[in-house]
Amino acid sequence: MQGVGGTSDDRLQEVAAWIRGRDPDGMRTAAVLRESIDQVLDGPRTGRFRYEDLRKTEKTHVGTIVEINLGKEFDLPDGDATDYRIAGIEVDCKYSMRLGGWELPLESLGHIVLLLWADDAQSCWSAGLWRVDESHLSGQGNRDRKRKMARSGQDQIRWLWQRQALDENLLLHLSTEDLEAIFRHDGRRDGQRRINELFRRVQDRIVRREVVLTVARQKDGPRRARMAREQRQLGQEGVIVLGHYAWDVDVARLLGLTIPKSGEWIAVRVVPVDESSGRRKFKADGAWWAPAEAGEESPAAPTIPRSRSLE
Repeated sequence: MQGVGGTSDDRLQEVAAWIRGRDPDGMRTAAVLRESIDQVLDGPRTGRFRYEDLRKTEKTHVGTIVEINLGKEFDLPDGDATDYRIAGIEVDCKYSMRLGGWELPLESLGHIVLLLWADDAQSCWSAGLWRVDESHLSGQGNRDRKRKMARSGQDQIRWLWQRQALDENLLLHLSTEDLEAIFRHDGRRDGQRRINELFRRVQDRIVRREVVLTVARQKDGPRRARMAREQRQLGQEGVIVLGHYAWDVDVARLLGLTIPKSGEWIAVRVVPVDESSGRRKFKADGAWWAPAEAGEESPAAPTIPRSRSLE
C-alpha cells in the first residue's frame, strides 16, 4: 500500500495484519455486519426485513451499531481522536449501505479509517483500510461537516475483503406471492401458521434464526420452527424440518442438503422409497425416505426424534 506522497504506509499495514490475524477468513466481521443489520431492522418486534422500511434516523443509526458491535467483537479500546485503537494505532470506523458512499468528518483527516460496506439485497460485503486524504474527498461537506470520498479515493483503499458472502436475508428473495401467503396470517396468535407457511414454501435452503423470529413475531419463534415438523403440523404433508440436532444433521447429510448449524433450519418434503432405490435416502419408522420429486404425492412424514443420532 502506498501512502500520501507515494511512501509505504507501514502503520496501515500493521492495522491490516492485526485484523487479518484475528479474522483470517472474515467470518467474524461478516457476522457483525449481519447481526447489526438485523438489530436495526428489529424484525422479531416490528416484522420488518427491508432496509427501505427503516426510518431515516434508523438508517443513519446502522453505522453506529456496526461500530459498537465491531468494537465489542474484537475488544477494541477507544481511540483519543478516533473510534478505536487497533494495534495501538488510531483507527476510525465508517459504514455505508452504498459502496463508495462513505462520509468522512474533518477530524478523520490524516487518520486510518476502516471502511465497511454491505448490500443486503445482494448478500455481500466488503471491508478495507484507507488513510483519509483531503485530495480524495469531494464537495464542501454537509451540515455535519462531513465530506464524501471521491471516486479517486476508492483506488487508494487497501482491501481486506471484497464482495464476500453475507448470510442471506431470505425474505428479501421470496416472491410477492410467497410473502403474501406467509404474512396473510397476521394475528398475534398466528405465529405457528406463518412459520408453517414459511417452511411449506421455502424448502431445500437454509432458514436462519432471525428469519424465523421475524416471521413468528413471538419470543418462542425457534420453538415454532421445531413444532412445524410435528405430525399435526407439516408432518402430515410429508414435510420434515431439520435443525442442528444429531439426527437432523445425519439426515441432511444423507439427502445431500446444506447442513444446518445451531440456529438454522432446512425443510424438505419426503416420500417412501424402496430400499433398492438409487435415490438419496434415509431410514426412519421402519421405511426408507427420499426427497419428493415433482408430481409425487407425500404421505405423512416419519416421526423425527430429538437429539439422538440416526441409526
